[in-house]
Amino acid sequence: MTPSSPLQPATDAAPQAGRGPRRILGHLGETFAGALQRLFRPVRPGASPALRLFDSGAERFCAALLALALILAGMAYLDPIFQGVRAYTSGTSAIIWEAVTDVGKSAWVLIPSGVAILVIFTVVRPVRGFADKVMLALAARLAFVFIAVGGSGLIITIVKRIIARGRPRYFEEFGALHFQFPSWASSYASFPSGHSQTAFAIGVAFAALFPRWRTAFIAAAAVVAFSRIAVDAHYFTDIVVGSLWGAWFTLMTRDWFARRALVFTPGPSRRPFPMPVRRVRQALGRMVRRLAG
Repeated sequence: MTPSSPLQPATDAAPQAGRGPRRILGHLGETFAGALQRLFRPVRPGASPALRLFDSGAERFCAALLALALILAGMAYLDPIFQGVRAYTSGTSAIIWEAVTDVGKSAWVLIPSGVAILVIFTVVRPVRGFADKVMLALAARLAFVFIAVGGSGLIITIVKRIIARGRPRYFEEFGALHFQFPSWASSYASFPSGHSQTAFAIGVAFAALFPRWRTAFIAAAAVVAFSRIAVDAHYFTDIVVGSLWGAWFTLMTRDWFARRALVFTPGPSRRPFPMPVRRVRQALGRMVRRLAG
């Protein structure tokens, strides 16, 4: 682990035991300001170029038109085919798919990671020993996951309300191409799938942090995404676009962090900085002792 990897605050102010909540809140504010300063710092010298799918505006425009055509074709011809999957899920299989699809809720990740970041920023000391640096490095990893999942989810929540595609429950009456834009009703929030976006944002984020198990994380994300069809909550194109968006946003987030030597190396491999489990346990133990004290 290198000294540049954590979202380490730029300020040296910190609360001391027994100085009251005002001091703690002030420390939290300064710590967050320092973390944001590092998150938006200039790209590190020698960092690899930013990841780009298309170099010019004309290429991006043509790609957008092609993607729109493929999505509309998928809605018209593929979605009715996959619509029959629900008929094969009943009894135990239906219960299993309902349990699987709940994994796609962003709260499972956003709440624990957000709380953990707050706790770490509260207990970290101005004179940073090795345990403090490990805690800050852990906070940086949590921030990466939080931004990847929360950022992609916020955008997709707004977009799906504007598009306002009817969910599969309206298929028999109106067909797959049924829209009521804009609408904030959950029954018209089918495209894209938020659960699929969350599943792939989490899967790709963990695959980036733990490359050894990347295949398992991506496979699990695919199962969660497919569950949205099995429970009759989304069409096939909904989960495809939601999954691609979650994966792409997470990769762009990883690229942003890596080019600033946060969590990931700034080289072309974008590998995570090493973080031994033994050191993490020691840092967490120190954090618990500080909270207890």
